[in-house]
Amino acid sequence: MKEQLILKIGKYRLNLSTLVFLLGITGILLIGLSSWLPEGTRKEDPGLQEADARAYADGLEERLTAILQEIDGVGKARVMVTLENGYQKVYARSEKTNNDLLEDVRAGDEKKTQEKQVTEQTYVLVDGAGGKVPLVTAQLEPEVKGVVVVCEGGGDPLVAGKVVDTVRVALNISSARVSVSRLAAGGG
Repeated sequence: MKEQLILKIGKYRLNLSTLVFLLGITGILLIGLSSWLPEGTRKEDPGLQEADARAYADGLEERLTAILQEIDGVGKARVMVTLENGYQKVYARSEKTNNDLLEDVRAGDEKKTQEKQVTEQTYVLVDGAGGKVPLVTAQLEPEVKGVVVVCEGGGDPLVAGKVVDTVRVALNISSARVSVSRLAAGGG
């Protein structure tokens, strides 16, 4: 007689082949149910992007403050940089163009030509952590909206002009986006 291995779980008794069968069915059901679960796609957290942009602005402020305080006549300075937007990503695109040329020749050497051009653009997708994601080709830094400089020498037009020129060149922005003011007595 064939010997069977019986497993006792609580008050239930199962032979080994029944247990393996039940575990197999459970695994199949879990795989089937996994398609109904939400995908774990990672979306860019707007709060994280905002924090990155703020860190970028803080870095610009520190570097500008350090360089401006080295200019003769500026003295102690405080700088505030505002940004137009956050980091922007540039995605790779694939472009397919179809040109159709239709010529209609009629009696009397009358010729009618019609051209049709259709362009189709799609993003290039690559395998990512949560499935297919667009391929990023570049990440653009935030655009500077404006700069405010408050410094001890801000009341002197020559010093203010040097400050505006320095900020304009350093950030590649127009002088209309730079404001320079004198630091209040005891301000700091």
